[in-house]
Amino acid sequence: MVGAALAVVAAVNQVVIASTPTNDDYMHLAIAQQLLGGDWPLRDFFDVYGVLMYGISALAQLMFGHRLLSEAVVVGFALAVSVYLVFSLVRALTGSTVAGVLSAVLLIAAGPRGYSYPKVLIYAVAAMLWWRYVSAPTWPKTVALGAWVAIAFLWRADHGVYVAMGVALAVVAAHGSSRLAAVRLAQAAAVAVVMVSPILLLASATIGLRSYIESGLTMFSAQHTTSNTHTWPKWPVRRLSDVIRLDGAEEFAPTVGLRWTDDSPADARATVLARYGLTPVGSDGPSVQTVRMANQAPETIRDLINEPIVADTAGIDRGQSAIPWSTWPIWDRLQFSQWWLRVRLFAGVDEQTAAAESVAALFYVLPLVVAVVALPWMQRYLTADATGVRLIAFALFGVVTAFGLMRSPYDVRAVDDVVVPAILFGCCVSALWRAARASRPLTRGVLTVTVVLFSLLVVKSVAVAGQFGDRVSWLSGEGRSLSRMHGAWREVRDRLIAQPPLTYWNGMAGPVDVQLARYAAECVPQSRRLLVLWFAPQLYYYADRLMASRHLFYESGYERIAFEQQRTLEKIQRFAPPVVLATGDLDTFRRQAYPTLVDYIHREYETAGTVSDEGQQYQVLIRRNEHVVRPYGEHQWPCLT
Repeated sequence: MVGAALAVVAAVNQVVIASTPTNDDYMHLAIAQQLLGGDWPLRDFFDVYGVLMYGISALAQLMFGHRLLSEAVVVGFALAVSVYLVFSLVRALTGSTVAGVLSAVLLIAAGPRGYSYPKVLIYAVAAMLWWRYVSAPTWPKTVALGAWVAIAFLWRADHGVYVAMGVALAVVAAHGSSRLAAVRLAQAAAVAVVMVSPILLLASATIGLRSYIESGLTMFSAQHTTSNTHTWPKWPVRRLSDVIRLDGAEEFAPTVGLRWTDDSPADARATVLARYGLTPVGSDGPSVQTVRMANQAPETIRDLINEPIVADTAGIDRGQSAIPWSTWPIWDRLQFSQWWLRVRLFAGVDEQTAAAESVAALFYVLPLVVAVVALPWMQRYLTADATGVRLIAFALFGVVTAFGLMRSPYDVRAVDDVVVPAILFGCCVSALWRAARASRPLTRGVLTVTVVLFSLLVVKSVAVAGQFGDRVSWLSGEGRSLSRMHGAWREVRDRLIAQPPLTYWNGMAGPVDVQLARYAAECVPQSRRLLVLWFAPQLYYYADRLMASRHLFYESGYERIAFEQQRTLEKIQRFAPPVVLATGDLDTFRRQAYPTLVDYIHREYETAGTVSDEGQQYQVLIRRNEHVVRPYGEHQWPCLT
């Protein structure tokens, strides 16, 4: 029952996250559209993901329509299953429901981005299969391990490699360096090869097996071997104030706005601020000032309102002479009045980037600590299945996932490696707690404090890195009003059910990518294709247009593969997209990486309009001799329908 409840919470959390995707989230969604549009993998498009990634998304779109809800169902279900499996596994290894809950909470709090759901589901299932095998190794379980290697590979090739390394560790943990171990590894490998053979045959028949392998290795190299890919994270907890700190009450006082009379002198304003204990925190022009108000007594508020040089106030209920809930949320009120609520533990990880650095450091170190330091005593406090050899092997699997799944910048990717560290974390917490209960009073106190602080540091770091608290605050209306809470949930619903997704922005200008997508949706015929020359897969998804290229983006990596450049240009020439969208660096970075493509664009297309946003210029190019029906929008872009 507890595991099911945690799974439901995880599903809801991920559905909320899926309602506001990042541009990376649209990569496999746009590729899924290619699949539904009749394109074949490898032959017609090449993606960093595997067929399961966009195949499942395509199936979801068939079932639930072209809307964000389709992917939200996939991601929510994946995280629900993952949380349940991790909870059940940790409870089985430790005999502790509390440890299982703490491990599951890490997965929920991590809140990985939608496109990262395989990094959670794949390794949650792999961990479950791993421990089932080492506890009672049988031939059917060997088949299951080999099958999961293949499934992981079909989600993305490197996942197959990492899971295969985990399978090898499981077999060695169960059988040592014996003949049986070699036989079981061969059996698992055979199953995996048979299951991935269809995609390998497709690769051989379309682009050639060698080209397929070269493409995969090139992209892997681009992502994992640059100088800053695996930089050591900066540990953020360095001072005593990063561990424990007491904030002042004034930091939680309500903020109100004062509009001074135009002729009021600066010294008179300063006198009023001092009289009422107001602390300036900002200004908006010469006569408007934002202040924190430490004294909220009704008579104080009335006197402030009646000050001759105070022309108006904002954030004050003038009729009641009080600070309304919409201005001063309940949590801030409580922290203002109760000193013990202002005690901040591990304040060094209160900021998301610092917390992500902490998560990366913990996830790198935790498997090594379990394998080298904690093992001698840790296994005594776990169940019989968690033997020393098995814990070492599983911890080494954690090392594999840490270096495989985490890379800079850590504020984006650190939480992706949450599964194996969460399981090891649950085992460590349970063992520490039981060691404390079995110790003498002094040692018991030290170990109890240690386990509490360790748990708090890990959970808080993961929650802040995953922005869990910000999400909960937004969904609860920031504690200001029920209408704000209803508005947040209504926005989630509206984003998810809008069909097509672009209709959510009806009546709103939207960001520049929405404006360009709306133009493409309304002005590029459904039968024609679109070409986008920077990383913006959301344009294909929102415009509901197939891509004329083999690739979703033109960043570093693909330009190293000569045959991919050639095939890409051939496909673009074949489909002759009427509209090309590009950024202002078309003749700088893009030309350096893809000179033949840029030359083709200049030869066949002409600039029809531009739009700028936050210092970046975007170009609309139209194919020469296309029949323009009408101008579109305020920028008068050429419309072909």
